[in-house]
Formats: sequence, C-alpha cells, structure tokens
Amino acid sequence: MLKNAFYLFSHLRYAAVGAAILFALPAFAQMTITGTSEAGRRLFYSPAISANGLSCAHCHADFDEETYDDGLIRAGHSLFNAYYRTTWWGKDPEAPDAYATIDEAAVVCVLHYMRNKDKLTAQQQLDIRAYLKAISQRALRTPLALAPAADHTGEYKGFEGGNRLSGKDLFYAACHSCHPNGNAGIAPKPLARNREPAYYARVVREGDGLGSVLSGIDPNAYSFKDGRFSPFFGADRLSDAQLRDIIAYIKSLPPPSRAN
Repeated sequence: MLKNAFYLFSHLRYAAVGAAILFALPAFAQMTITGTSEAGRRLFYSPAISANGLSCAHCHADFDEETYDDGLIRAGHSLFNAYYRTTWWGKDPEAPDAYATIDEAAVVCVLHYMRNKDKLTAQQQLDIRAYLKAISQRALRTPLALAPAADHTGEYKGFEGGNRLSGKDLFYAACHSCHPNGNAGIAPKPLARNREPAYYARVVREGDGLGSVLSGIDPNAYSFKDGRFSPFFGADRLSDAQLRDIIAYIKSLPPPSRAN
C-alpha cells in the first residue's frame, strides 16, 4: 500500500512539473525583445553600424539646437523631439510607403548614407527607437518640412566672391568631420581645389543625388550602385551666403599631399 502511494505521488509530481512547463510554453513563445535607450545612445554615436565611418551623430544632433549650439552645422535636422512625428523624410503620412516608426526611417540613413547593406538588426532598431523616444520630451506630431535647395537650372550661379576667412570657420563647422582639412577622411578622396564655384555648390546642395530628388528635379538622381554617400545641405541648414564663403575657403587651400 505504501509502495503504491509513493509510486502514485512520484507520477503526480512529474505530471505537475510537466504541466507547469507546458503552460509556461505559450508565455515563453510570446516573449519579445525590447530596446534600451542606453544601448541606443551608443549606437547613435557609433560608426560601427556603418561601412564608411559615419554615425548618426555626424548628420543629426540629439539635443535642441534652438537652445544649445555645439558649434557644428549638420546636414540633417536634430532628432530631439522627433519620435512622435507622424512622418519622416518628408513623406505623406497617408502614403503606402510612409515609415511606420522612426527606427524604420533611420534604416534609410544606414543603407543610404552609411552604406551598410545589412541595415540594422531587430535589436539595434529597438535600441535606436528607445533612445529617440527617450530624447523626445514633447509629443510633437507636426511633420518637419524639408528645405532642399538644388538649383532647377543646374547652373548654380552666384557662388563666386565669398569670404575665405569666415569660410574657414564654417568649413570646420560643417565639412571638416568628413573632409579633414580638405583631405580624405570619411570621404574617400580629398576635395578638389581648382573647380568652378558652381561645382562645389552642386555637390553641397545635391549631395549623392538625394537633394536633386527631393527638390523635384530628377527622380533618378540617386543610385545606390554609384557608391556615393555625401549628404545634401538644405537652405535651412546652410545658407547660400555661408556656402559661398565655404567655397572661397576650399579654393584657398593648398593642394592635397601625395598621401591623399
């Protein structure tokens, strides 16, 4: 009798353990990964997610540029308070190809500018999303208006006669991080010193072609296969007067060394 009771107890115990595991399986299967703002901040400043040395911070600030100036002029707008916008990249929020979340929009940068064909892992996307949410203190839903300024005539007149002295300060604020002293860096080649001003103006306003696309000039101006990744500076990021001075400074630089 005692032996039978022990036998029954053992089987009931194993059955109970098995049932506990069985009931726990759905909960385990439904577990989802989550992102952290700490990891997202590290990714924001890390060039490791790119194939060319760029990071998110090269083109975007993560603070309010209206209240704090770190001395840099970035091609992209600050992502401070950007998380709750209804759309990104100037897309119509009702368009079928509009990005559902800010991290999906960020993948465009990773592929387009950072040249990372592997894009981001699911964990990295969630971490980036968590960080951008953490720095969005107000639920600003108004889409940010882009201000591409490519010249529809293609001539880029009026960029002669800039002030190279003020252009030096502007160059170090807007260009030096990718073109150190006008030489190769993140940019694979040194800047030419002897081109016409219109050449430099086109490069700054159109970048790798996306500036032309967003200006409504040429929908086919950008191609991933071209290998270009220079961002464009819109008129709200760099004025024509500032660009004129930068061009004067570039043209005043000594020729690049043989090493470049």
